[in-house]
Amino acid sequence: MRRSQSESAAVPGHASNNPHNSVPPRARDPLRRAFRAIEHTLVVLIILFALFIITPVSAWVYGWFDCHDELVRAKYIICLGGNANRIIESARLLQEGWAEKLIVTNHGRFADDMRDVAVEWGADPSKILIDRASHTTCDHPAAVRAAAGLDPATDVCIIVTNYTHMQRAKACFERAGYRHLILREPRWERRFRAPEESTWKARFLIFPQMLYEAAAWTEYRLRGVV
Repeated sequence: MRRSQSESAAVPGHASNNPHNSVPPRARDPLRRAFRAIEHTLVVLIILFALFIITPVSAWVYGWFDCHDELVRAKYIICLGGNANRIIESARLLQEGWAEKLIVTNHGRFADDMRDVAVEWGADPSKILIDRASHTTCDHPAAVRAAAGLDPATDVCIIVTNYTHMQRAKACFERAGYRHLILREPRWERRFRAPEESTWKARFLIFPQMLYEAAAWTEYRLRGVV
């Protein structure tokens, strides 16, 4: 005997009494929810990117990175691995007599490559020390100290790196006990970089650098490095 529609609805375990039927299929799909979360995240990032490019907030943030110091006589120039501009600037500073020694710091053979470039640009090989144990920015302070035998509390050190990297490098060295730091970026980069990065094109070009630094600062804060 066929049950009526109302009787079927009252039978325990029938599809109409299944609690999962009250949940929309879309909400039960983890993959769909993940895609929706990614979609919302991308929308937020696009909005933030647009605000960064259009408004003056980028200039304010960009200005925070500037900790370029006046040169004074130092005992060491510390050239952080990263690009050739840093090495060339460090070699020139050594030639000009701003420090007694140049320390190139990187990992493995890359540190030796830095030394070779510095020599090609006029640095005295007898005045170059090599740290081959640094893989990241937070490795430099301890590895440089071990390689050169310097005293962080008393020795004056000129640190050469790029503009957006200066603040993070300074924070790592200060956390490691370095008390007399002079931060420098390559002079030609500073000369030709628009100080305020005032045009939207300039802000567009510096956005990846600032995004990278924001991620690096977040990682270092979470790890307690700075």
